[in-house]
Amino acid sequence: MTLPRSSTAQSKQLASRSQTQRLPLALGLAAFLAINSVYMVKRNKVFLSGVTTENIEPKHKNVCKDINSLLDISQWPEIVFFKDRLPGNSNDEEGDALGRSTVTEFNKMRNAVLTSALVDEGISEGGMYAAQSFAKRVLESGFKEARPLSIAVTGNSFTIGSNCGENMRQPSDECAWPSRLARRWTEVVTRSLGNATDTNTKIEWRMLQENAQGSNNVAHRLPSLIDEYHSENKTLDVIILNNGLSDNMEKPWLEAIVRVLLERFPRMLIISLIDGIPDNVGSLDEYQQNIQPERVRKTIMTQEHYNLTRVDFARMSRFLSYSEEERYASLRRQYPGSSLLWPQLGQMEFDNGTILTEEIAGPRPNGLEIYWARYKPQVAKTKSAYYPTNHPPWTTHQYVADTVLFTLIRVLRTGMGCADSINAHEVVTHPSLPEATAADKAEVDRCFVCLEPRERLDARTLESIVNGTEFDDLSVRESPVVVTCGDWSWVTDERKRSGWQSDQAGSLIRFRLKVNEEPTISLTYMASHASFGDFQVTFQPISKDNASMQPLMGCNDVAKFENQTLFPSKKLEGRRSKYSLWTHSSFQGKLTQMTTSLMNL
Repeated sequence: MTLPRSSTAQSKQLASRSQTQRLPLALGLAAFLAINSVYMVKRNKVFLSGVTTENIEPKHKNVCKDINSLLDISQWPEIVFFKDRLPGNSNDEEGDALGRSTVTEFNKMRNAVLTSALVDEGISEGGMYAAQSFAKRVLESGFKEARPLSIAVTGNSFTIGSNCGENMRQPSDECAWPSRLARRWTEVVTRSLGNATDTNTKIEWRMLQENAQGSNNVAHRLPSLIDEYHSENKTLDVIILNNGLSDNMEKPWLEAIVRVLLERFPRMLIISLIDGIPDNVGSLDEYQQNIQPERVRKTIMTQEHYNLTRVDFARMSRFLSYSEEERYASLRRQYPGSSLLWPQLGQMEFDNGTILTEEIAGPRPNGLEIYWARYKPQVAKTKSAYYPTNHPPWTTHQYVADTVLFTLIRVLRTGMGCADSINAHEVVTHPSLPEATAADKAEVDRCFVCLEPRERLDARTLESIVNGTEFDDLSVRESPVVVTCGDWSWVTDERKRSGWQSDQAGSLIRFRLKVNEEPTISLTYMASHASFGDFQVTFQPISKDNASMQPLMGCNDVAKFENQTLFPSKKLEGRRSKYSLWTHSSFQGKLTQMTTSLMNL
């Protein structure tokens, strides 16, 4: 495969498979299918029984009482400045005083902003089967020899903590909401519910975030994730999908990965998040007319179609900004012109309220603190990142962590049969995967997830690259990745994004893939606004017998095989008006073996 680029192009992953096939339904772990025993908690007074129907009967009212008490957010512990949580860390540094004062101000505001009423507006618990499966695993994982509860989080630059830091020293990933969620689980659930049930739920957290990662990238990570869990006779219990910032929603990749997850992990609890960025929140006029922004509407359509657990921060932000209910109107009077949950103005301001006219990536320009504009509490910028609403301050990350934890506790309460509105004796069986799709079925089918690729070349694991610009011997020809013209190289940039990259127009890189007669080739690459350009993909079939004899293409050879390719050469756009996003293209055809070349245009 040959990639051309105009300035900078980055290619991440190539995979081939034989044919698009309907994925087989996974019935779950044999251990789950074989269980007929009764799980007991608190000296035999709480029972989880009848796994065939997933019927869970709470026999001990105190357990339900303890779970219900956890839903009082106002009683959760206050946030502690990150350095004060570290043992023996007594050295004050520049920015610590400001960081501590912001934490103090946040603790004063938190209970007024993140109320149970507001959270109720933004969450939906999803299906009963997933809730009961989750409750069973929470209690099961508390026993001494039990397998830990497994929770995975997918996301992008927001989820890894770009712009997040209580001061300049706090690592971004330690500041980001998934890490805050893990700490909150220990503070709230383990310390409270663990004492009540004589259990101590153990959690295996899997952080699958990556800069610019969208649902299409998650789709290509699923094969290794599924293989890992199934090969070890385990299951993934919870996955939290937070890729909305990187999903342009032109293709239904979110729905595609949801269908695969439900097939391969049928007992999994899937939590889908909608970020509170301004494009998702919409205007006052849209709120009054009950009009959802298009990208939000498509996401909600998928969430509702599959009865997923969902957390909608855009809806919560709408209520804070526009609702006439007194609880929200009073907050707007108290903090006039300010956003409270998620920043709604994509600018920064100085301490005196003067708005910066140009966006600045780094903190403290000219030694002056800058803050998220028209946002309370006032939070200083401590990291280098653009797009203040896509990359909000640590306070937003804390709100997200607390809301997701509240949602998990609500689902646990429902799964345990503790909710007043739930019939504890209700029989719930595994729901079948809907044949109908939320989006157009043909569009969903085009977002194929190759769970058993015949061959995969992945820049995250295949760092080596052979230089074939000066010599062309057998070892070079048989290498899976070869530069045949120009300056293609393997790089990891300052934002930890790995890929093959070129800055010189006309540069060629060749990938050799083994395929069968009717392959589908998928290509994942990055498009960006910053010095990125277009590239061209060309496919050249090579017979198995002549694979080692085929000479490499040089700088002057591109035109030679324009009419010899399996697919027509295709130009792919690597430049966007703003943001950096991984995107995806797939190709289908007929042949026995091919090389793929990418050329920098």
